[in-house]
Amino acid sequence: MSQSVSLTFPDGSVRSYDAGATGKDVAESISKSLAKKAVAIAIDGTVRDLSDPVVDGAIEIITRTDPRALELIRHDAAHVMAEAVQELWPGTQVTIGPVIENGFYYDFAKNEPFTPDDLPKIEKKMKEIISRNAAFTKQIWSREKAKEVFAAKGESYKVELVDAIPEGQDLKIYNQGEWFDLCRGPHMASTGQIGTAFKLMKVAGAYWRGDSNNAMLSRIYGTAWAEQADLDNYLHMLAEAEKRDHRKLGREMDLFHFQEEGPGVVFWHGKGWRMFQALTSYMRRRLAGTYEEVNAPQVLDASLWETSGHWGWYQENMFAVKSAYAFTHPEDKEADNRVFALKPMNCPGHVQIFKHGLKSYRELPIRLAEFGTVHRYEASGALHGLMRV
Repeated sequence: MSQSVSLTFPDGSVRSYDAGATGKDVAESISKSLAKKAVAIAIDGTVRDLSDPVVDGAIEIITRTDPRALELIRHDAAHVMAEAVQELWPGTQVTIGPVIENGFYYDFAKNEPFTPDDLPKIEKKMKEIISRNAAFTKQIWSREKAKEVFAAKGESYKVELVDAIPEGQDLKIYNQGEWFDLCRGPHMASTGQIGTAFKLMKVAGAYWRGDSNNAMLSRIYGTAWAEQADLDNYLHMLAEAEKRDHRKLGREMDLFHFQEEGPGVVFWHGKGWRMFQALTSYMRRRLAGTYEEVNAPQVLDASLWETSGHWGWYQENMFAVKSAYAFTHPEDKEADNRVFALKPMNCPGHVQIFKHGLKSYRELPIRLAEFGTVHRYEASGALHGLMRV
């Protein structure tokens, strides 16, 4: 007698299925129309492929209108984009392509970086691939087979990713027609379920694994939605946000500007600085009687930052300085070679103010505030005008 699987449905009903029955089998047992709409299943809240065998637990049939399907749509769109790129530019290596907020991206190793002019061509090819409606199918490969196949294809980044997968974890390969990729999944049933409510947004550079010591890859960002109306609304929101971009308004209203010689810093113009000072004055009035305003030095000896822990843990994000003479006359043994640092945070300086002189518990709480400036050496991708991303 064959084993059976017990499934609990959202309405509380319980049904038994033969062992080996898939999510698609379960959907078909309910109705043919549901099976056509189904894109995945969830067992005890975990989303799985529709083709996966079901196991005991609470089951949900996920259709394209389910909010959880949106991540699948974007994930599948990333795979289709990668296939489109390799069809258009054979020899391009694909690396990783995750889902992100409102969309997805994929990083590629390509001799010549992508340009914005390439995006319409890729979109056209993606629509062609989607129209083929190829099924997503999953295989489990051995580590040795995966490395051998990807190495033979010249996909050295995939070989490195295989090596990074912990021993004991299944190594999943997903096919969409003839094209395949290393992926944890899950995916929808076929490429046709992605739909055409997607748009490629921009190209950018990205270091492999986010490490500036590694090769620079070419990244393509895209967005994808369940319905065209959702995509239209999103693009409209971006257009409206672009009109209100503070970097654009600051320049147009003669408030402030940014330039390459000062990454991450602001050139305040007269009107903008008056606005800044008005805000500072408002904050100063609100803090009065609650916080005591102080001001700590911009530059301090590196020894203080060693004591605070910043030098050990945060050094790569700090600016260190010596006297100009010490830099230009390294042969002068009498030169002052002390290392100083621009402050990346206010708190160590405030600690020095607090510890200057004895304090009584009767004085607590002691609250210090500073309208100061901090300097951090950060990647350009972490900066967004007046804001940090």
